[in-house]
Amino acid sequence: MIFLDSWVWLEYVFEGDKWRDAEAAIERANTADAGGIVAATVVAEVSYRIRRARDAETASEAIEAIRAMDHVEVLPVTDEIAEFGAELRDRYYQRRELELSYADAIHVAMAASVTECEALYSGDPDFEAIDEIETVVL
Repeated sequence: MIFLDSWVWLEYVFEGDKWRDAEAAIERANTADAGGIVAATVVAEVSYRIRRARDAETASEAIEAIRAMDHVEVLPVTDEIAEFGAELRDRYYQRRELELSYADAIHVAMAASVTECEALYSGDPDFEAIDEIETVVL
């Protein structure tokens, strides 16, 4: 199972330089062999950024596409995950060096807490310094 960070979805939707890598990660996650997870915070971030760059309709379509995937599950952020995320942000955040956001810390916390999760996929180099879960920076 792999965790797909917001970066993966946004890179794919906006057809950034690595959109094909993002597409491959999404396709891999949406298989019975691998499976994928996202946190509810990914849904919030993806929706917000698409709304700001495009419009509400495009954002809704993107979120519905995530929800419609057969093998990608959106998981709620529990109190335990939120607290673990706060611990991770405190451990890793260094101004102007490693600026792990609250959302990213929650994503790491969730990926590390789901036993079946093998890796967190992103394009954000801040994840390379994280020890709690294998990270694949596209």
